[in-house]
This record gives sequence, structure tokens and C-alpha cells, in this order.
Amino acid sequence: MAGQEQGGDKTEKPTPKRLRDARKEGDVPKSKELTSTILVLFWLAMAWLGIPLAAQQLIGLFESSLDAVTRGETQMLPLAMQAVKTLLIVTLPVMFAAASIGMLTEFLQVGAVFALKRAAPKMDRLNPAEGVKRMFSRDNLVELLKSVFKTAALIAIFSVVLLRLMPEVMRLPFGSPRDVMAAHWHVLMWMGIWTICAFVLLSALDTMYQRFSFTKRLMMSRRDIRQEVKESEGDPMIKDRRRRAHREWNQQNMREAVRKSNAVVVNPEHIAVAILYEPGTTELPIVSAKGEDEDAEVIREAAAEFGVPIMQNVELARGLHENVGQDQYITPEFFQAVAELLRWAESLSQR
Repeated sequence: MAGQEQGGDKTEKPTPKRLRDARKEGDVPKSKELTSTILVLFWLAMAWLGIPLAAQQLIGLFESSLDAVTRGETQMLPLAMQAVKTLLIVTLPVMFAAASIGMLTEFLQVGAVFALKRAAPKMDRLNPAEGVKRMFSRDNLVELLKSVFKTAALIAIFSVVLLRLMPEVMRLPFGSPRDVMAAHWHVLMWMGIWTICAFVLLSALDTMYQRFSFTKRLMMSRRDIRQEVKESEGDPMIKDRRRRAHREWNQQNMREAVRKSNAVVVNPEHIAVAILYEPGTTELPIVSAKGEDEDAEVIREAAAEFGVPIMQNVELARGLHENVGQDQYITPEFFQAVAELLRWAESLSQR
């Protein structure tokens, strides 16, 4: 019970700051199975589209080899160069495209992430106790289950497809070479389709699990959230103390401004505006202090304490408070009303 009151249990979702910090360290939710599935789809698509080109290159290499053997040539360098050229033509585009697809898939999952900390060596990985702990962790158990699922799925797909097509396979010895090629293609096609279906299902489940595991790993306690708020915004007690000191400083300045003012005009309780006018010093009357509610109360109290005349004029008080800034000259529309206020305050002071 005490632990819960102190916020020790990690029951709160991670805050945006915690998610940003995790991302800076390279800790992001991503599914390796999704990347593997996209790559398998790509390999199958490239195999289907690239068979004519690969077949053409291999046929050309075989013809050159047979021709060299027929002529009895002993110089094998041109044939070796052609073999290397054929290998590069067949493999390099596929490898480059596969690497690009893999990086694009990773980017679409997590966006742009650059964290050198993930590549730095960690000394705790050399600790046997930590290694055993990781070995029996939940994530490793999930990885084991995924491997078992993939192995079982591939065995089941191979067995079902082969059993389903066994009658046709048994008749192949009596068919033509074209029939043998067509049968092999048919078997590979169905095995590829069912493999892709199994991998897509596994990728969807793994993506959901990775996001769940990521959120679970970054869960926070109420104490963690309070500590984060203190670090990012400062201690609430210190902030309150600063805010209170700032308010007292403002009120002290306000009281000093009222003490030097000629008059104060109020909207009975909510608004108070102090006017300062010194002929020869200020060109026009100035709003030396103004405020609402609590600040208005401070202005009224200071005016009463220092003997500054107070006039109740709702329209003038509201107009000056809304349209004239503090320490600014009054605007022309208030000249007449402020002049009457100052004459009244002067006559009151003389009496």
C-alpha cells in the first residue's frame, strides 16, 4: 500500500519526453519479421522477373564453355572473365535492390534514427549472470516461439503441398520435359504463396507484440513522472516560491508607482488605474499602474495609505485598463475625462 502511494508501481504510460529520450538512444519499436517478410516477397518477385535475364546470361556462359572445349582452347582467362561478368550481372542488381528494400522497410517502421550509443560496446554483456538473465527473458522466449512457428509452418507447407500434388508428381516420368518444368514451377509457386501467407501473419503478430513490449518496457511510475516534471520544469515548490516572490516584487513596484501618482480611478472592485502627471516632466498623463482583482485591491490600499485621491468612474477605468498600457501616455479619446479627474484630484488636495 505504501509503495502504491509513493508511486513505485510502473502503471503509467511513457511520457513524450521518455519516448524522445528512448529514441535518441536508438530504442524504438520495430519488427524484424516484417523486414524479413518484405525481403522474401522481394526475392520471389525478383526471381520471377529476373529468370529470363539470368537464363540468358547462363546460357551464353554455357555455350561459350562448350565452344571452348570443342575447339580445345587452353586459355581459360577469357572464360573466367566471362563467368565473373555473368555472376556480377546476375547477383549485383539483386543484392543492391535487396539492401535498399531492407533499409526502406526499416525507415518506414521507425523513421530516421541515428544513435551511436547502440553501436558502442557494453561491458554488462560480458557478465555471465546478465547473459543467463537475457537468455531466459520474455523477448528471447518470444524469439524462440517465432522460430518454432516458422519451422513448423515451413514443414507443414512443404508436406501439404507435396501430398496434394503427389499424384501429378508420380506421373512425371511418363511426361515430357516441359511437363516436368511446369510441375516443378507449380510446386514452387504454391509453396511460395503459402510461405508468404504464413510470414505475413507472423509479421503482423510480431509488429503488435513489439509495440506492446516497447510500451511495457518504458512504463513509468507516478514517482518517475513527478521526477521528470521536476527535471524539465523545476521543483513545483521552488517555482511557487519564485512566483510568489515575483508577485510581491510587482506589488511593491505597484505601490511605489501609486505613491507618486496624482489620482486613481476605479471600477468599484475589479479594476483600478493610477494616473501620473507632472507638468514640465511628462508631456501627457501616464498610466503609472493598473490591475484587476487582487492587483486592483493593492492599488486601492496603496492609494488610501498614501493619500492619493480615488475616483469611481466605471467607463474611464475600463477604457484606460483595456486601451492604454502601463507606463504609456493616455490616448486622445481620454484627454477630457482624465483632465477632469486631475482637476478634481488637485482641488481635493488643496482642500
